[in-house]
Amino acid sequence: MNASQRFQLANDTDFYLSRQLILKRDDRPLGSEIRILLEQQPRSLDPGTRLSSNKLACIYSEMLMHTQLMAFALKGHVKPLERTFSRRFVCIAQPDLADPALLEELIQSGEMLRNHGQTLVVSTNALAPADASFKHKKKIIKHVYLLKDHAIELALDHHNPHHESFEILTTLDVFDYIKIPFSSLDLSLKLNTNPDEFNQLYDRMSSLKQRTHVSFIADNVEHTASHLLARALPFDFFQGSYYSPADPL
Repeated sequence: MNASQRFQLANDTDFYLSRQLILKRDDRPLGSEIRILLEQQPRSLDPGTRLSSNKLACIYSEMLMHTQLMAFALKGHVKPLERTFSRRFVCIAQPDLADPALLEELIQSGEMLRNHGQTLVVSTNALAPADASFKHKKKIIKHVYLLKDHAIELALDHHNPHHESFEILTTLDVFDYIKIPFSSLDLSLKLNTNPDEFNQLYDRMSSLKQRTHVSFIADNVEHTASHLLARALPFDFFQGSYYSPADPL
């Protein structure tokens, strides 16, 4: 399948695969992330609710193929700035983690990446569908632990630190990374009007890092003000158009 090919949503809206760098505090790359974006609107797509299972299987295979090809291309041709480029994030909707075929593809991709000195990271949202059965949720949890058993890391995508989540995946301490979308926090206003809220967020993040050793990723950082504020909080990594554009594959 051609990497530049556009897929169709059920409602005939185009979408595409997009890749974006994730940087460390010293501006060296941690790695890159591949996700599905709407073509008409630059926002993430939750594929679990919009696409057929056959289309999803095709798209996820395409994502993993790109991930493996990029890792292979980088091995042996690493520039000094890219020597820390060790993580490959792929965004998977939580309901799709119950698919045994996808699980096997993820495990195989993780093994191939390790052969190239890199690590696969599955980035997923915390919320399961409201109508998901207990059996379906149990299978997701089982597969999550199988991913961990095969040295695949997990990232919690689109986390709002102001809202407590009671979803089981957020209580199992399985995540290696927590991604917080900066655009949804509106922290610039909160910092100016209520410094205590900023301090409380700082303390919550610091406490969680000490308890679980999770790393925080500031996502969707678009402006200088957001960048400066993200640096004032205990984020470990940074992502957004302020640092690099999201490049279509």
